[in-house]
Amino acid sequence: MSEQSENPGGTGAPDDLQVDELALLKQRARMLGITFSNNISVETLREKISAKMAGDADDAPKAPDTVEDPLAVEETPKQKKLTLRNYMIQENMKLVRIRVTCLDPKKKEWPGEFLTVANEHLGTVTKFVPFGEATDNGYHVPYCIYKMLKNRKFLSIRTFKDRANVGQIKVEQRWANEFAIEVLDPLTPQELAKLAAAQTAAGNIG
Repeated sequence: MSEQSENPGGTGAPDDLQVDELALLKQRARMLGITFSNNISVETLREKISAKMAGDADDAPKAPDTVEDPLAVEETPKQKKLTLRNYMIQENMKLVRIRVTCLDPKKKEWPGEFLTVANEHLGTVTKFVPFGEATDNGYHVPYCIYKMLKNRKFLSIRTFKDRANVGQIKVEQRWANEFAIEVLDPLTPQELAKLAAAQTAAGNIG
């Protein structure tokens, strides 16, 4: 007895089931908004649908690392500049109590000197700074003026006889500090009040 084929007419075969599955997958893909070519395979379309259903991790919304303060207001460039100016003023206008000696021999008869510091943050700051005995008990100057005093130089010129060449005079020039500055301890509140009263009475703000 000869064996008969289980699929003599070529119908009811797995190929038909695959075609039906492909039609169903295409219908589902259209519903999900998936684009595909007409000759796409069942396996490829099945993978596209699975990926769509699983969701793309890159497209999923992510929680922010930090929560922004809804009441926070970003500083404008003008406000930032103002903040920097306030800081510069606070830092450079604080008072320093110093004792000052002028080392420039050309100014040995000077009682003092008006000094000026100017920039875009501070504006213009001018202060008369006395020299010598007038500052023995300390004299208050803004920090920006103190820095100017500390950095000022003058050209020191010295003449002396050259020992190697008898009778010849040599000239030595160098830049030297113009002022000797001693920073003194701040006054106590009681001392400050006393100084303010004395300066007001003398009509001198120092």
